[in-house]
Amino acid sequence: MNPVTKAALFAAVVAAALVVAGAVPATAVPASSRSDAISGYEYWATSTDGRFAGTASGALPGGWRVDVRHTALCLRCAPTATITGGRFSLLTVVHKFPRLVTGSFTGGAVQVVNRGARCTDQTFTINGILSKVGSWSGGNGNGTFAVTLTHYRRSAFGSCITYGASVDGTLSLPL
Repeated sequence: MNPVTKAALFAAVVAAALVVAGAVPATAVPASSRSDAISGYEYWATSTDGRFAGTASGALPGGWRVDVRHTALCLRCAPTATITGGRFSLLTVVHKFPRLVTGSFTGGAVQVVNRGARCTDQTFTINGILSKVGSWSGGNGNGTFAVTLTHYRRSAFGSCITYGASVDGTLSLPL
């Protein structure tokens, strides 16, 4: 089997698996700009970096992952952090073919909305500007990533414990 046939076969298998798994509909119609509702979870964080993953539904359904790097976020001293970098990726289907859409964070902010007094849940907004958006690690488009992050917290043994975190919002891409 020649390399072109192998690549086409691989693409068809991935696309079929995504459709069968329910990650994407059988028909995906292209447009010049697309928006999705996104939801997911935070799986790793420091005071200057947050990593998230989840699913997108809408014009570009599929699975996404981001790494948002920002200036230090201090709940008591600096309730707003500037996004300084990071990466974005979305695995979706366009024109019945799988497509990996990637981009870079080039600006935006992380804002504390609710500090979570007395060990209640905390909320933040993340409004990121994406650049170099395109397929398979190449592109020159711009997009946006806008979510609300919720840290779920409870008091246990005299300490405030964050036991989970979710994100919900929108993703807009120039595809």
